Amino acid sequence: MSDEIEITRDGGILRIGLKRPEQGNALTPAMTAAITDAVTKVDAETRVIVPTAEGNDFCTGRVAAMPKPGTQATANDLRAMISDPVLDFYDVLRNAPVPVLARVQGKAAGVGCALAALADVAVAADNAVFVVPEMNHDIAPTLVMDALCDRVSRATLARLVLTRDPVSATEALEMGVIGKVVPDSELDAEVERLAAQLAKNSASTVRAIKAFLICAPESSHATRKELAALLNATATAEKFR
Repeated sequence: MSDEIEITRDGGILRIGLKRPEQGNALTPAMTAAITDAVTKVDAETRVIVPTAEGNDFCTGRVAAMPKPGTQATANDLRAMISDPVLDFYDVLRNAPVPVLARVQGKAAGVGCALAALADVAVAADNAVFVVPEMNHDIAPTLVMDALCDRVSRATLARLVLTRDPVSATEALEMGVIGKVVPDSELDAEVERLAAQLAKNSASTVRAIKAFLICAPESSHATRKELAALLNATATAEKFR
């Protein structure tokens, strides 16, 4: 595991801490691999995953795996090197088997904005800022857009990526990027309160809720109805074993 990330388990809470504060907690490939491994190997006792970050900023982007200057590369080569690993990483977070509760402070830029949006509940400090700045570097931000497009409206997505203007935590909440805003001084306490609440629930209950959140939005009403009944019955049945 990279020394740039800390992963701990405590009382049903899986904590994932980003530890590159001097670099704005920009994700390296090693950090991405460590997070992927932890999320895909969540044990039966885990009720909630809590991503956090040291320092002033949550996450200001990523260290991209780019070919060296002068290298000849096809579109397929670049996809395998750059696009697919990031999209697969987003899928791992989106489909985590238990709720993801993110603690967001300072700047959440690019990948950082995506990480906040992919959390089931992102709690942000009132001074947090969210931005998708890729087009400032003439980069098409379609990877971040993939993370955001089922969280926000088309108009909001276009505004974020085309204007590149930073938005405040309050605006991000109104857009649907994040779930809650609290004063910076209360951020730690609020995240711990919510994590402790979830840790008290049974694994079957939190997993049923997360399964519904993953599957229901893209389902028909009839499918959602059946899914709701099945997940509720399955979770409840665990109490009578």
